[in-house]
Amino acid sequence: MKILSNIIVLALIGLFSSTYLFNLSPIDYRGTIEIETPQEERTLSLESGEKDLLNPESITISHVSLNDEIIKSVSDNIFSLDIYKNDKIVKNGISGLELVSPSVNMSISVNKDNPILTTLDINQKRLGLEDGIYKFVFNSNLISDPDKSTLSINVTYDTSGAYYHATNQSPANTKGLTLYFVAEYTDELIPVTRFVVEDKSITRMAIEQLQNGPVNSGMESVIKNVTNTTYNNGNVVIDIPSSYAGYNDGSKDASLAYNAFVKTIFDVDRYWPIYSVTFTVDRIKTDTYFNGLSSESLNLLPNTETNYLLYMAYKIDGRYYLYDYETDMSKTGILAEDSIELKAQKLFDAYKDLDVPYGISPIPESITLQEAKAENTTLVLDFDSEFLNTYKDKPDLRQMMLESMVYTFTTMPGIDSVKITVNGEPLKNFVEFDDGRDITAAMYPPDFINPEIVQENQ
Repeated sequence: MKILSNIIVLALIGLFSSTYLFNLSPIDYRGTIEIETPQEERTLSLESGEKDLLNPESITISHVSLNDEIIKSVSDNIFSLDIYKNDKIVKNGISGLELVSPSVNMSISVNKDNPILTTLDINQKRLGLEDGIYKFVFNSNLISDPDKSTLSINVTYDTSGAYYHATNQSPANTKGLTLYFVAEYTDELIPVTRFVVEDKSITRMAIEQLQNGPVNSGMESVIKNVTNTTYNNGNVVIDIPSSYAGYNDGSKDASLAYNAFVKTIFDVDRYWPIYSVTFTVDRIKTDTYFNGLSSESLNLLPNTETNYLLYMAYKIDGRYYLYDYETDMSKTGILAEDSIELKAQKLFDAYKDLDVPYGISPIPESITLQEAKAENTTLVLDFDSEFLNTYKDKPDLRQMMLESMVYTFTTMPGIDSVKITVNGEPLKNFVEFDDGRDITAAMYPPDFINPEIVQENQ
């Protein structure tokens, strides 16, 4: 009996002890939740064996995963591409780069031993990019995690190109006509100089040569039908037929055609005085044409100088051409009250700061303009020693850089020539021109920019 009573006492002590501890527990179990076994985390990410590419034709990117996953494609594009230059986006959302397009709703197995390989076409011409250094950001449509869905690659396009310098000399018995054609993939007019034998009115010859089109297949003419071109005491009348709708159909080519007419005719003033241009349609003056241009632009348009132009470079089929780009004065910061020296500095800075949609700057970013000063009508530009290291072993590109600056800075009012110095010293042993130009003295803009047919001695 005593044994039994002891067992009962011990049991009661255990029961009361358990209850006491339970009631005083600080844990509120009402707030507990059931924890499920976690699902295997998706580990899909992007990899490439390349980080820096030079003149690539394509790139292969891998989707890799540490786990066995089934990926479903919901689009006919796996990647889209954003392209940056100098931290500014130049193209975005480019798709359709896959050499083999994926099927919509296709299921793809991937694990650590079997990545998904995708080869993308990033040929320079395919993307329509100029030479330069870019950051490519590839965006995967197969990955939802934004921290894992992008891959950045540095891409440099640096292809060979030649420049044929301008000249003041034309072959015997010829006239140099500067014609304006449109470069492929651009909205810019590129000037080329064609030397022709004079056999009729030179203004009519200029328009006919525009109609004939360029020699270079990378350009095209936007000048088609013209009824007549007449010259009368310095005014050129260009008559176009209403039957040709391309000059007034709302397309960009209509505006380009107007500018090609005007620029080409005004450049004839090296031979004949050209004071103005008038357009007629079916021999009748019109108050509006070329996509809404008013009568002020169509009747007796005066031949006036355009100031503060930048001469940029555009490459077509391995050849560089200089062309004039009209700057936005608000962006350059040039003010009427600025001194000539300050205006020159701001114009030089525009080479680097201006966001030009087409073409490249002929002036490398490493060059620093130390001082600009006007000596009568000559602008003296003084650079640091880095200028002498520019375009080493590429004399034609040195010529391009010099001519770009001469053309550019002589569009400043009151400036007709440019002299280049380095640390205050004349520019010696930098490059030679075969026409005997003295680069240590003041340089004037040559008449004939971008000769279309290059002479043997060039």
